[in-house]
Amino acid sequence: MLEMRLLLILVFVSPLVFGGTKSLESWNVNGETRTAIVFKPEFSASNKSPLVYIWHGHGGTAENFYQRVPIYKTWPEAIVVFPQGLKSKAPYDIHAERTGWQYSFGDYGDRDIKFFDKMHNHFMNTQAIDITKVHSMGSSNGGQFTYMLLKKRGYIFASVAPAISASIGGHGYVNIDLPDVPILHITGRKERSYANQKALVMKIVDERASQPPKQWKDVTTSQHYVSPKGDLVWYVHSQGHRWRTKDTSLVVDFFKSYPKHQ
Repeated sequence: MLEMRLLLILVFVSPLVFGGTKSLESWNVNGETRTAIVFKPEFSASNKSPLVYIWHGHGGTAENFYQRVPIYKTWPEAIVVFPQGLKSKAPYDIHAERTGWQYSFGDYGDRDIKFFDKMHNHFMNTQAIDITKVHSMGSSNGGQFTYMLLKKRGYIFASVAPAISASIGGHGYVNIDLPDVPILHITGRKERSYANQKALVMKIVDERASQPPKQWKDVTTSQHYVSPKGDLVWYVHSQGHRWRTKDTSLVVDFFKSYPKHQ
């Protein structure tokens, strides 16, 4: 009887915890239709919702990342946006045969930065958004684009989480000069770009005059660099160039730890 009561409680509670709507939304950006899968919660813990943007990697899709990065389950009161990239060139895709995001600043007239601007203005004007809890994350080319948005639109974000990315939209920067926004950088130790990612992280740490690293919370293989210019947590897992679904909760924990100070 007790087990039956517990089952009934779960049946009635689960829709409230994970309830929400998934929809495909579209915007006209300079005459081109751009789309994103958007999860909107049925309720919020407050009157305003966090807003999270998630950028897939080169060759990926919004639908694939909707399944692989289920932030809407871990942070059910958040509005979560999964934009869809267009076919774009990259050093490893010179004929633009796969979907992704502009590789460098200025590519395609900064069409993806303009896409972000259009989406963000839409959500700010149509939804009740908690402006202290706007975040961005992405994997590979999506992680690189997250860095690009941080550099160009850093005033918007409370914190960001680029994963398995060794670039911020080009190479050879003398000064990266990112805004004072906390960063969670996720790296696979078996990646070919591991050394380049390490160099990027150390460059940011150096520019921010960070303190010597310590472990972040109870996350092993993490290095937490504290700085008044924005903390950086570098988390290194043992695998290669792939987004690991199990790291989704780590990202949410990081985002919740770093709301934007007003």
